[in-house]
Amino acid sequence: MSLFDSLMTMHPSIGWAIVGVLLLIAEVLITTSFLIPFSAAAFIVALLVWLMLLPMGLLWQGTIFALLGVCLIPLSRRLLMKVSDKAPDINQY
Repeated sequence: MSLFDSLMTMHPSIGWAIVGVLLLIAEVLITTSFLIPFSAAAFIVALLVWLMLLPMGLLWQGTIFALLGVCLIPLSRRLLMKVSDKAPDINQY
């Protein structure tokens, strides 16, 4: 069995979990805090697909992923602003 065959036969939830991990790795490398909500959205879609709560069509899964990612952006920004330290800006005099 080739790698392509094994990728085509794996459960879609594993694919979404891999996307989530890849987005987390990209976030660590880029450090913009923009990919965190999309990584969380990928993990949520993986969980929903694994629990059979989402239709199995890739179009629906991608739509839910995109909507969740966009909706989680303000929530993650608000959370990151609360957790970040309130150190004074070194550029202010």
